[in-house]
Amino acid sequence: MKTSKKLSTFFMTGLMIYLLSGCVVRTRPVVVRPAPPAARVEVIPAPPSPRHTWVPGYHRWHRGHYEWRPGYYRRGRRY
Repeated sequence: MKTSKKLSTFFMTGLMIYLLSGCVVRTRPVVVRPAPPAARVEVIPAPPSPRHTWVPGYHRWHRGHYEWRPGYYRRGRRY
């Protein structure tokens, strides 16, 4: 009985070591981007129709720098 308990404990310890040895924790690099520039002042033109809604412009991060995406009119959805 003692031998069986020792063998069982040895087996369980070996199994736990085997299962936990696969746990690898890798840190991911931290990327810190500069804050975007202040939003530009846009002159909003007259809408093409009453169904259109103005979508304001924004700065988008692209290839290592911010680039301005101008605003535009978007046609509303029909439900």
